[in-house]
Amino acid sequence: MVKRDRFRAWLMVGNRAPWLVFGLFAILIFAQTMLFDHFAFRELDLQPSFQNRLAMILSKLAASIFFASWTFVLRDKRWLLVLSLILDTWFVANLIYMRNNHILLDAEAFNMSANLHGYFWSVLIYVEWIDLLFYALTGLFGTFFLFTTRSNRSWKGWLGALLAAVVLHISSEAIYVNHKQKTTNTEQKYEMLPFIREHREPVYGSHFPTTVANTSVLYSPIYISSDYYLMIKDIQPDRPLSPHDYAMMAQLDNGEDSAQLNGPLIIVLLESLENWVVTPQIMPNLYRLTQNDHVFYANRIHTQIVGAPSADGQMIVNTGLLPINAGGTCLHYADNTYPGIMKLAPKPTVCLLPHDTCVWNQTKMSPAYGYDSTICYCDIDTILFQKLDSLVDEGYEYIQCITQSTHAPFINEKYSRLDLPKSMPWVMYNFIRGFNALDDGLGYFIRKIETDPKLQNYTIVITGDHRILHHEKRQQMQRYARRVGRRHAGKPFAWVADLTPTDDCLPLIIYSPKIKGNPRYTNDCYQMDIYPTYSSLLGVEDYRWHGFGINLMDSTQKRAITEDDAYPLSDKLIRNNYFSR
Repeated sequence: MVKRDRFRAWLMVGNRAPWLVFGLFAILIFAQTMLFDHFAFRELDLQPSFQNRLAMILSKLAASIFFASWTFVLRDKRWLLVLSLILDTWFVANLIYMRNNHILLDAEAFNMSANLHGYFWSVLIYVEWIDLLFYALTGLFGTFFLFTTRSNRSWKGWLGALLAAVVLHISSEAIYVNHKQKTTNTEQKYEMLPFIREHREPVYGSHFPTTVANTSVLYSPIYISSDYYLMIKDIQPDRPLSPHDYAMMAQLDNGEDSAQLNGPLIIVLLESLENWVVTPQIMPNLYRLTQNDHVFYANRIHTQIVGAPSADGQMIVNTGLLPINAGGTCLHYADNTYPGIMKLAPKPTVCLLPHDTCVWNQTKMSPAYGYDSTICYCDIDTILFQKLDSLVDEGYEYIQCITQSTHAPFINEKYSRLDLPKSMPWVMYNFIRGFNALDDGLGYFIRKIETDPKLQNYTIVITGDHRILHHEKRQQMQRYARRVGRRHAGKPFAWVADLTPTDDCLPLIIYSPKIKGNPRYTNDCYQMDIYPTYSSLLGVEDYRWHGFGINLMDSTQKRAITEDDAYPLSDKLIRNNYFSR
């Protein structure tokens, strides 16, 4: 008791208590931001420059000082525990989201998360014991308040700390923007706009794997406030099309809208489909289809989604456009006019969804892509393909359907009869069995393609909306495959040993009676090539828009625009509603 009283007396001399608590709280927050980066990005092969790393550290220091500055205005320091617990929850929420998507929880993410009805376990499955570490550190910090909970306010200290935080933040922004301006070869100007994330690439965007966050996760609430205000007010930074952009569009835009689809079309988007699961063991029905006549198969389609994975993938396939460089197109620009050959259909079109229309803002996006009606189902994908077959029997010739069995965390693996070693990493085990279960339902539809003369007149596009497995999971599977070898528990598993996914490619399978033989495309290509490839089979040569990509079935076609140039151009086209003219 005597020692405690002496410590209290020492704290009160010169009003030391606020400064001591301020220092401890700032150290706590800074340590947690560094822990966050480690646990969020440890599986990414990030190679940041010195400038990016410095910008990141300065921003974390700025965030730590900003939140710790409230020490000087709170007489009862126990309120800091409440603030710290709120920050801990913010860290953990972001970690869970990052494990699922590798995208920082921002304004768009809040909107999308609010709409993801039915995907409850997709979030909770990523809770790990390490999340408790953040709360444990707060608990250790809280033990300090056994000694002191009250002290005088220090407005000078508060203003000084705020000034230091602002200086560090602006320094971080200046270093980042200056470095970005020097190392970026595009005409886009990266402006220093504190607290507004526009004009910069997504901080944690999967399209920019070498980018290390230049902002602390604790700045995200500040960015969210400004981003969300811009979103609800429909205010976007001015990003006009340049003369160079119009010159490029003169090569890509035919300026005609008189085309009409020549033949029926079905688009099937298989959730989270990656190319390496299209094997005789995992997806025997889909694999068999790739070997048939009248089927084109490309197995190295690089994903190009940015901010809203499923929605972006759907947009690329339907419109041939690429996503905006920050956020979700479906949330920012749902009222735009988009190109798309479903708009050229001479008969009613229908979109078959595995969720409510509010997910990914489908209420607006489905009509924007040219679908006249939307049918929602919430069941296993065996039922989906039976519904698809019934639509064909009812006379519908223009249909898009999206599966759900293989949505993370792949809990529909329980419907699979595939025998796998129980020692396999659980994510891969569920992933593989989930696609095997999906293939069982898909097989019903594929057998109809092979035997039904009516369905054999359709052009049928089967592809994935995006890849899902992170680099760490791929490496984990590779290590397992090498360790297990070709036998496990007395059973032959040679095909498991050969499963070594190394990239993030999707497959593209197109059936059409107009395809001769069983052509293949084995080179690297992009999601933007899907739209021009299948549209080439439907007699739409006179339609104004053939997309940024190339027809993969035409070996003579050359790219008019690179992937790197297509991104910023597509971003401007969408922001300026180019196709409404």
